[in-house]
Amino acid sequence: MSEQSTANISLQPVSVMSDGGSHEGRLVFSGADLVAVFAQVSAEENAGGRNGAGGWFLEAGFGRCSILMTHQPPVFPTLDEAIAWVRGRLESGLASS
Repeated sequence: MSEQSTANISLQPVSVMSDGGSHEGRLVFSGADLVAVFAQVSAEENAGGRNGAGGWFLEAGFGRCSILMTHQPPVFPTLDEAIAWVRGRLESGLASS
């Protein structure tokens, strides 16, 4: 991943095929680099999540947002919280959560 300011985060709406159905999703870019893919999940799909609420599931993370060492990818209550997590990962340089 190229070194750049994380202030340059952009989102692109996308449909994500997950768990047998189509979900609203977002591609997350830092500059020209794809760093994460989030899909919106319902409360039923996130039964083991925080308060059993729906939210934004990290389908894929790349570079500093990689989830390779994570047992359970995070689900964020709001898209703003998901993006704040991405910014934190990019700024900290961490490779796993």
